[in-house]
Amino acid sequence: MTNIILCGKSTDTSVSSAMLPALEKYGGVQYFSAEHLVRFGNGQIKFFLYDCEKLPQIELDSGIIVFKNSFHSCEKILIPEGFLSILEMKNFNAAEMLNGTGAAAITCGTSSKDTLSIAGIDEMSAALSLQRSVMTVDGKMLEPHDFTVRLLSKLSPTRILAVCAVLLLSGVDSTKGYEI
Repeated sequence: MTNIILCGKSTDTSVSSAMLPALEKYGGVQYFSAEHLVRFGNGQIKFFLYDCEKLPQIELDSGIIVFKNSFHSCEKILIPEGFLSILEMKNFNAAEMLNGTGAAAITCGTSSKDTLSIAGIDEMSAALSLQRSVMTVDGKMLEPHDFTVRLLSKLSPTRILAVCAVLLLSGVDSTKGYEI
C-alpha cells in the first residue's frame, strides 16, 4: 500500500477531489481526513490518503507527501528518508519547511525548472514531461520522459500535476499515459 499525506488547509479540496477518483481507478484508495474515513474502490486497496492541515509525526517507512498551495507551517518536522515530497515551485511555505531537511522533493509546474511539467493542455488531454530522473516509493528509477493524460473532466494544471506526480512516484506505469 502506498501511503500519501495531503497537507494543507482542510477547506482546500481542489487536489483531493481530483486525486480520489484517479487513485480509485488505479488501485483503490482509503481516504482519511478530520471528518471522513471512506473507502473508494472494490477489492484490494493500493493507496491510503491522509488529508491533514499540518504534518503529523510520521512513523512509517515510505510514502508521498503532497503539499497543497494552502499549506502553512513554520515548524520543521523530520520527514523519514523513504518519503518523497511533491510541491509546486511557487509553494514557498512548503519549500521553506523542507529547506535543510534533506527530504527528497519534486516540483510541479509549467516551467522547465520543474521536475514534472505540463508541455501542453486542451479540454480532453494534457502532455506532461518528467524532466529529471526520480526514484519511486518502491525504489525504481524513472528516467525523464513525456507522457499523455486523458482528462475525464476539466482540471487545472495544478490538479493534473499533483495527481500525475503521485501516480508516477507510486510506480503506476505511465508508458500508455494516464486517465484522470
